[in-house]
Amino acid sequence: MGLVGRVPEVVALDRLRAAAAAGEGGAALLVGEAGMGKTTVVEEAVARATAAGATVATGRAVPDEGAPAYWPWLRLIEDLPGLPPELLTAATAAGESPAAARFRVAQRTVRALRETGHLVLVLEDLHWADAGSLALLRLLSRELPGSRLLVIATARPPFPLDDVPGAEVLRLEPWEPAAVGAYLGPAAHASWTPVVHRLSGGNPLYVRELTRQLSREDRLRRPAGGVGVPTELRRLVGRRTAQLGAACRDLLGGAAALGAEIDVAVLRAAAPEPAAVDDLLTEALDAGVLTDDPWRPALLRFAHDLVRQARYDDLARAERIAWHHRLADALADAGAAPAEIARHRVRCAVDAESRQAAVAACRAAAAAALDFAEAIRWHDHTIDLADSPADRLARALASYADGRLDHAIADCTAVQRAGVPTLAVEAALVVRGVAGAHGPALEVLCERALALAGRHPRVLAQYAYLLAERGDVRRAGEISAEAMTLAEESGDPDDVAAAVHARHQIVDPFDQPEVVLALADRSCSLDRPDAELWGRTWRIDMFLMRGDTTAVEQETARLSTLADRLGWPLARWHLLRARAARSLLAGRFTEAEQLALEARDLAVRTQDGAGAQLFYAFGGGLALHTGRSEQYLGRAAEWLTSLLTVPIAAAQLGRTAMDAGDTTTVELCWQNLRPILAGLPPDGRRTYVLITSGELAAWLGDLESARKCYDRTVRYEHIHLNNTTSCYGATARSLGTIASALGDHDAAVRHLTTAVTMDASSPPFEAHAKLGLAQALISRAAPGDRRRAQDLATEAATAARRLGMPPVATAAQTLADKTSGAGALTTREREIAHLVAEGHPNRTIAADLVLSERTVETHVRNLLAKLGLTNRTQIATWIRTTSQR
Repeated sequence: MGLVGRVPEVVALDRLRAAAAAGEGGAALLVGEAGMGKTTVVEEAVARATAAGATVATGRAVPDEGAPAYWPWLRLIEDLPGLPPELLTAATAAGESPAAARFRVAQRTVRALRETGHLVLVLEDLHWADAGSLALLRLLSRELPGSRLLVIATARPPFPLDDVPGAEVLRLEPWEPAAVGAYLGPAAHASWTPVVHRLSGGNPLYVRELTRQLSREDRLRRPAGGVGVPTELRRLVGRRTAQLGAACRDLLGGAAALGAEIDVAVLRAAAPEPAAVDDLLTEALDAGVLTDDPWRPALLRFAHDLVRQARYDDLARAERIAWHHRLADALADAGAAPAEIARHRVRCAVDAESRQAAVAACRAAAAAALDFAEAIRWHDHTIDLADSPADRLARALASYADGRLDHAIADCTAVQRAGVPTLAVEAALVVRGVAGAHGPALEVLCERALALAGRHPRVLAQYAYLLAERGDVRRAGEISAEAMTLAEESGDPDDVAAAVHARHQIVDPFDQPEVVLALADRSCSLDRPDAELWGRTWRIDMFLMRGDTTAVEQETARLSTLADRLGWPLARWHLLRARAARSLLAGRFTEAEQLALEARDLAVRTQDGAGAQLFYAFGGGLALHTGRSEQYLGRAAEWLTSLLTVPIAAAQLGRTAMDAGDTTTVELCWQNLRPILAGLPPDGRRTYVLITSGELAAWLGDLESARKCYDRTVRYEHIHLNNTTSCYGATARSLGTIASALGDHDAAVRHLTTAVTMDASSPPFEAHAKLGLAQALISRAAPGDRRRAQDLATEAATAARRLGMPPVATAAQTLADKTSGAGALTTREREIAHLVAEGHPNRTIAADLVLSERTVETHVRNLLAKLGLTNRTQIATWIRTTSQR
């Protein structure tokens, strides 16, 4: 069809290719219905790229169920010299989840492609691509800027544009009548243009088929008349294939059963008359039903997939089953991928023998799948053919890895109904590390496993973890102790690791910090990657609680080494969170937010919903300094509001709402917190919930409740409310805030003085503590307090401005001005005074504050009059003097 109606798209691809050659890589996504000419545009772009010296590699997704994960990428990599064929295949390392393996393989592939140089990568028919291929494309697309890569992708609508982020979308719409007329050519009678356009709907493929039909009937040169052909392509294809010999049509039936790509050797081996295959394929090629690629002579494909589908649908049942049986045998003899063999085995499973062969093939395909969804699909077939507990357990494991927890739990429940003790134990341990809404069902799985198999240490540990998550710490403690005893007796490191994890879940780190550190050391010593990962993260949290930033940095370095060695997304996620917490404590807020966002995005890619949500908890702590609480409050409220009966959720949302000044949300959280505070279980969350509740009660004026919270937590004065989830500085600062609200000003000053010392290694929290102490001193009003308050407020304001903490800077400067006699200045006048002191002219000040220059002049005159000064130099001197007091 040439470039009829598609010149703008080819020009756009030329532009993007030139940009990629200059180091500005990018992507283009051609979207259009079947037959719109996507492949024609791509072929023209590829020809131009090749002529310009670019290296071109092509991969095509296929609708075959037997296609393995990453199929289009595997074919594309074959075109690139120097890239190893095993780039996209990797065995799962010991202790590594399929998610981690998939992420590691994708990162390695992206890095290899970027390092190859100027490439044009063509990925066709992405609407058929597997989830792993699309995930790899998303990852690569984010790395295209600054590279010399151009990705050209094609897909049918509807196709999610987010799968090719940042791509320039080129939508191929149906031809207009003028384009149809151009394709018919000058020799065609003009009356045919509107007729063909109407019959084809402007679809270039339909236009082509109609034109061929009319040309064969020699009608185009005469005026248009009735067209005795339907508009559906299947009928048109039928007319084309009807001209082929019967033997050729039969062979095309086998080719259609083989798939979108036809391996000539496999087709020949499966054909009833192998010697005739080459001649019959030549007949189909000459008729345009099949096409070939000169660079891949061993492979053919149908001119369009609809052609293949039409021929496949025409196969009689017996003929279709026979072809699939022969193709499966031929593929097995050729050593094909398990998924390719399994697809055909399933479609010819009609008796006991063939069903058994299909089950074996599907199990092999599932075992070879790196992609979760692909494995689940083959397990589905296996269960349909022969429903066994072992197959359901295998599907449950794949579903858990794929984030389909409901499906995994349903399969585990079915496995346990079989009553096999060993399988019952395995079923209870499939879904780990989560609870929440799934907790009750998981507890039932543990109870059934214990009833069938006795006191199994790992099942007991899982059960204890779930009980602790729902607040039954007493029972969790008893059961975790039993799990630990049995694990020690077995000596199995996996048993011990699970038991240690369960014990950690019930220990309150505020009351028993040494116990937590001992569990962390034990976990690190077990020589189990997942156990060491937990141990490292527990140690980091404990050092954050102690305020030992040196130890935090040392342990984070060890975690970094572990994460690099393992290559697990989970390890990387924990590392990013640790680094974000350290950056926040150091006052590097932009860096902290970027690290937290990277951790969130990683959690989303690995289907960890809870991990993604923890970003908003961290953001709430970050907003304490930046003043952007509303940015996190809205998104956090979306999921936390449904969990208000969970103390930690109500406390976290209430704190963020309090910092944002959202009284309604604070009151809602407090209504849920107040009645449950007395019965909080003694776990790692209790102290945070109590201290936060005390601050919320004080903020709302519920002084009786604030006093109760204060009395229960005052003994934790020398601990920090810091961990990798969120940071709130020294507990003493929160206690001082509560004491101030209770009117105990001496206690408030004592607590806040302690907080200033404790947070000396964290400039942001030190500024908060100094402001709080200054406010407490003003409230106490003892001799010397006012001058000390002025000095502290000035120091806090200076630090806050340097760090970028507007709420603290404004509050501290206001307090400093009031205590220094500058209280008569308005907030705007104080702001302008500081800018004048920094040497900014009125024009710059007006631009920064979005004011008119005349308004700034008026403010300067007013503040000069109020301070009894005469010029801008004296303003600067006054600012320096008050800042040094």
